[in-house]
Amino acid sequence: MHGKFADTAFARLYLWTSAAKYTMGIFFVMFVSLYLFLGFISEGAAVTLDFFTAIQMVCACLLIGFARQGIVPNDRLTKPRCVLWVGVSTLVTLVFSLLFGWFEKFPPWCLIMFLAMTVVGMAAALLGHFIELYRETRLLNHQLEKFQQRPGRED
Repeated sequence: MHGKFADTAFARLYLWTSAAKYTMGIFFVMFVSLYLFLGFISEGAAVTLDFFTAIQMVCACLLIGFARQGIVPNDRLTKPRCVLWVGVSTLVTLVFSLLFGWFEKFPPWCLIMFLAMTVVGMAAALLGHFIELYRETRLLNHQLEKFQQRPGRED
């Protein structure tokens, strides 16, 4: 029963959306932190994040997470796909920030810094993903070699 459930469409969709939500959460924390940090630098300690801006950021980050899962899934980590995801995600961030006026009260350089730091964060996330897959592949190859060298193993 358990093996059959793991291969159902529901289980695959659940894992897919879970991974998208992890990405969403990481980027939401980054968005909020950057927004407040840039606001502190440019406007002072009185800068706050209102509820509706936070909800807008959650929606943008959810789109970024879904784009990550759709464009750069685990089995398709390539440079062109990574560039596409960073481009799409930067576009989502730019559109949301301009459409909802996240940086209207800040100097123009704040939006530029926000976008630049977001791109750096995306590149770091992709690098971490690459390192994780690389280490997992090395470990699995090592385990396969050990299994193949086991005495008494029949082919």
